[in-house]
Amino acid sequence: MQPTDVSDPQYYHRVVDCQWGCPAHTNVPEYIRLVAQGRYTEAYLLNRRSNVFPGILGRTCDRPCEPACRRTRVDGEPVAICRLKRVAADLRDDELMRSQLPRIPDTKNGKRILCIGAGPASLTVANDLLPLGYQVTIYEKLARAGGLMWNNIPRFRLPPRVLDEEIGIILDMGVDLRCNHPVTSLAAVLQEGWDAVFIGSGAPRGKELELPGRYESDRIHIGIDWLQSIAFGHIDRIEPRVLVIGVGNTAMDCCRSAKRLGATDVKVMARRSRPYFKASVW
Repeated sequence: MQPTDVSDPQYYHRVVDCQWGCPAHTNVPEYIRLVAQGRYTEAYLLNRRSNVFPGILGRTCDRPCEPACRRTRVDGEPVAICRLKRVAADLRDDELMRSQLPRIPDTKNGKRILCIGAGPASLTVANDLLPLGYQVTIYEKLARAGGLMWNNIPRFRLPPRVLDEEIGIILDMGVDLRCNHPVTSLAAVLQEGWDAVFIGSGAPRGKELELPGRYESDRIHIGIDWLQSIAFGHIDRIEPRVLVIGVGNTAMDCCRSAKRLGATDVKVMARRSRPYFKASVW
């Protein structure tokens, strides 16, 4: 008999439904087992092998693993896979965790990599390449690293402390981060002599509604832009009555943010019935 080929994702689909449901194929059963044994640092590090931000994902992930969880066939409810990721992150031993991270070699391999944008994509590139001896520089147009994790997820869902910790782990590996450094010409960037350029500029755009009256009022906002304005401190209050069009997770963040800014009457408008809502059930 040939040994099991665990490099083939189809293997997980056959035997570990939750691990297949996870886009990163995180070893869900093993880290839950470690959490149950109180080995939180090991559980965190196991998570980190496949997703670089366990503490952030433990609060914000859309948790596709949970609908796939086989416990739903027994109990009707899945294991709280996402929240257990947060448990591992919150209860880990920080000093022990950092001592177990990959070592950054003193002697580099001579290759210089530029990442454009300091969001989760570029940070992950840096996390993976720095231990291999690459020199990684990140150009970021804003004043801090983090991208949409900072700008579009409300603070009540994702506390700044968690962002600082997990982004800091990567920056402390030796990233040359250059904030307030927008890129206006890729041709000019290519003249700087990089061995490779990774563009992780993100896609921070919400869906428009091209309807009569859309551009005739300054009281109509795209959800993702409005959340960003709150994060930057441009908006700190709102009128009492708010209508949110849409029922995705961004819409729910807008509802909750509106209540926190003083709205007393918040309504949600959906074009389809509840089974088709895109927002997570929770």
